[in-house]
Amino acid sequence: MRNLRRWAGAVAVPILVLGGGVTLAGTASALPDTGSVILPSGDDTAVTFDADGSTFHGSLRLPNGATTGAALLLPGSGPTDRNGNQPGVASSDVLLRVADSLAAQGIASLRFDKIGAGDTGLGKFTAETVGEYGFVDQVDHAAAAADLLATRTGFATSDVLVLGHSEGGLTALALADRGIGDGFGLLQPLPMRYLDLLSAQITAVAESGQLSPDQAEAVRADVPRTVESLRATGTVPADQHPLVAQLGLNEANAKFLAEADRLDPAALAAGLAADTPVLLTCSDKDLNISCAQVDPLRRSLEHTDLQFEHFATANHSLEELGPLPPSPADVVALLPVSAEFAVAINDWATRQAR
Repeated sequence: MRNLRRWAGAVAVPILVLGGGVTLAGTASALPDTGSVILPSGDDTAVTFDADGSTFHGSLRLPNGATTGAALLLPGSGPTDRNGNQPGVASSDVLLRVADSLAAQGIASLRFDKIGAGDTGLGKFTAETVGEYGFVDQVDHAAAAADLLATRTGFATSDVLVLGHSEGGLTALALADRGIGDGFGLLQPLPMRYLDLLSAQITAVAESGQLSPDQAEAVRADVPRTVESLRATGTVPADQHPLVAQLGLNEANAKFLAEADRLDPAALAAGLAADTPVLLTCSDKDLNISCAQVDPLRRSLEHTDLQFEHFATANHSLEELGPLPPSPADVVALLPVSAEFAVAINDWATRQAR
């Protein structure tokens, strides 16, 4: 989750603004030459599919040679497009790079612009009604995408791979609970209940010194109350502090957050079959989700055919930081793909090709 959810009519700011030591001006030139470029592979075809009254736009990537498998690629939080990018931040192209790696191994893939992003836009929603969009809707839309992938490739939805980045990891596990998918890539995934993670992130902002003492105290007091209200009623308190709303725990996001928070990623992961291939990643330089937070999810996956990758120099978007410390500049700097991730995704894709 590079940013908190940002919808028209809802005020939100980048949630993880901690760290330091790197200025934007010096970031690109200071990065080492990692040689970690994932080369383009295969060809994209523009596709559309309809779900719940909205038309979704995406790209079907077909390998240059024989197709040995199929994969659905799911983006992270907020208005994230088919390539894994959001407006106002540098393009990480995390899902585009995954599509390249898979195609090189003969695996077709489908990625799409979710609600609020790219050519899909708000779909059937408007700026006034987008608060009616929930996490269950998001899973329904991903299921419809899996149906299209099955139709276009001939692989049943129960036989495709499902890879999700960040929040997309929770969507992937929710699809698994519906019987969709025969292998899963959980890339820097949301590892715990949604509101627990957001609470930890917002508390970190309050403790960072970037807020005034009065603001920090208001956030510390109001976040638990807001979380309790979302879990009990699906709404935020009427007298909620404005700063908490600005940090994303607001009425426009209430339905989505309440629905997503009902799911525990570790519990869903524990329900996967013992022979399920799973790729799970975390990184020491991920400011959004720590490897310590991912560890309970890793333990819940030990019964599967797990490939766990603990990276040292990748940021949340799986870009290469090399020796540089993570910082807010990651969001806007143009960075190469992580060398560690390039090796890991290529290795996993090779083993999944049929």
